Amino acid sequence: MLNLRKLKKFYKNKKVLITGHTGFKGTYMCVLLNYLGARVYGYALKPEKGSLYDLLASLLVKNEVFADIRDEKKLTSFMKKVKPDYIIHMAAQPLVLRGYEEPAYTYDVNVLGTVRLMEAIRKTYNVGVKHREPNGEANRRGELREPVSILNVTTDKVYENNDLSNYAFKECDKLCGRDPYANSKSCSELVTYAYKKSFFSDEKYFRISTARAGNVIGGGDLNENRIIPDCYRAIKNRKAMLVRNPKSIRPYQYVLEPLIIYLNILAYQKKNVKYAGSYNIGPDKKACLTTRELVEKFFEAAASPIRVIYNRQKTTARHEASFLRLDNKLIKKTFGYKEIFKMKDTMRYTADIYLLMLKEQHNKKVFTTKFIDYIYKIFDKI
Repeated sequence: MLNLRKLKKFYKNKKVLITGHTGFKGTYMCVLLNYLGARVYGYALKPEKGSLYDLLASLLVKNEVFADIRDEKKLTSFMKKVKPDYIIHMAAQPLVLRGYEEPAYTYDVNVLGTVRLMEAIRKTYNVGVKHREPNGEANRRGELREPVSILNVTTDKVYENNDLSNYAFKECDKLCGRDPYANSKSCSELVTYAYKKSFFSDEKYFRISTARAGNVIGGGDLNENRIIPDCYRAIKNRKAMLVRNPKSIRPYQYVLEPLIIYLNILAYQKKNVKYAGSYNIGPDKKACLTTRELVEKFFEAAASPIRVIYNRQKTTARHEASFLRLDNKLIKKTFGYKEIFKMKDTMRYTADIYLLMLKEQHNKKVFTTKFIDYIYKIFDKI
């Protein structure tokens, strides 16, 4: 697997387009690519006030468009302008509970959003497009000297899950998410597959993969109904925290872990199409923790005395898998993957950034300087 030193040589001055760059993982991806010297382009909704991207925006992306991923006209126009070397699709409605509350919206963004992206790529490179652009862009695909490397980031929840104890999902297992969010991401995978086979099968011009990432944690995530952000809000508001489903088991990884693997997939498949495929991005079994264990480790790392109330009965109103783990043998075999961040370091890095947000929440300039300095020191250790 390529380490950051090698990735720097690979991505320096390369044009990378990220959809959903204002989200939590998108923000960290922007920080990472800036560190690597890439030319970063972003397409996403406007960042929410107070979000990590909102605090750091002035330093992250100079060339960005704030628009809906479903706005095919704007997306295509921006892509034609950028002509990216790499495309990372991260724009999504990413929350399970919101999927239950707004299922139509969730399918619209996660499925049709993927369709609109694929259409933008198809029209940018004039694949199977009957009309000819007035400025002569019909020949653009033939002008490509290197293939465009594309990655659709989905989720570990794409698989049909019957809560089998100790089973780790393999890439060949059936795609059939149970809830609207999970199912919409399963559909996103199928959309990618169909476009790949129907329009982007010419390996001289296109290399496409999907990455099924598990649960990530890191400082700055403010999404609702996520366990670590809820811990942060409990500290910020100085209130006791209620934990639902404390016995649920998940494998957790530091946010930078899958991002580094994403960039490896994009780099490897750019050089050789044999690396294009679908990959599980998850930690080893030892990284599996109950929700209760995760909460206790976070509050210990944050040195916080917040009182925690554990729900003794599993919440049954809406289904959430009690056990979910991915088999990561393929990325180990294909890319020589080895765990980068130990759990102890993961919790410390996560807690430190949240505490920095609390301390400097009213001073964006100071927060930005300290955040970038802190994260870059982590990069330098890898």
